Amino acid sequence: MFAQVALKLTGPVDHLRLVWQTGETLLASVVFDDDAEATRYHLLVALQEMVTNVLRHGYRLDDSRPIEVVFELHDEELCINLRDQGPAFDPRRYDTSAVDNLEAMPTEAGGHGIRIVRQVMDKVDYERVDGWNELRMSKCVRVNANI
Repeated sequence: MFAQVALKLTGPVDHLRLVWQTGETLLASVVFDDDAEATRYHLLVALQEMVTNVLRHGYRLDDSRPIEVVFELHDEELCINLRDQGPAFDPRRYDTSAVDNLEAMPTEAGGHGIRIVRQVMDKVDYERVDGWNELRMSKCVRVNANI
């Protein structure tokens, strides 16, 4: 089984709400081995964090710049591809050790979204292609045959 949903977001739209609602709809048909509801929620939070990073840090809140999100659902894997034209940034190389070892809630912002992605996703890849940042995040799944 294969399903694909692609979002191309530009302009004064609520990027975060559209990404969340699309992901939530697609993930409703996915079965996870451990606590499915919590896993769905954590995947959506991880994606929201990365979209927020693009908007806030890469685009400095310029909503005229494009963001592309592609969800690909295979029999045993969910892939989420996030593309943007911000400055090159490989989140795999970002040092989150300052937030990884915190026992209490942090007093400063920074690094938490990347830490969440690392904890939630099974695999995270990055590539810079023709002026685009391409972040590919994947998670092992089982697809419900009732799609």
